[in-house]
Parts: sequence; C-alpha cells; structure tokens
Amino acid sequence: MSNDQRCCVQTDKKSDGKWYYVVVVDGETGVLMGPHDTEDEALAAGQKELENLGICDDEE
Repeated sequence: MSNDQRCCVQTDKKSDGKWYYVVVVDGETGVLMGPHDTEDEALAAGQKELENLGICDDEE
C-alpha cells in the first residue's frame, strides 16, 4: 500500500493587505492561516506546517 499523497501550500493576499496560507492534501483544503506580512513568510509557514504534519513525502 502506498502513502503517496499530493500536498501543497497555497497563498492568498486578502483585502487587509496581509498574506495567508492554506495546506491542501489530496484535494482537501485546510484552514486559512495567517496573517503574514509577505507571501514568502506565508509560504514558509505553510511549508513548515506541512513538514510538521509529516504526511507528505517530498522524495519520489
């Protein structure tokens, strides 16, 4: 049985001028998290959360 899950981090800038991220696993969208001052900060935070979850392998 394979544990291949498709995972990604999506970022979005809201009307407050702040950046937010959401983790998506196998098409299931998580909770919008933030705010962050820049898109890079939001992306880094989302990638860290994905790493902490430990459910997605980057190795192929």
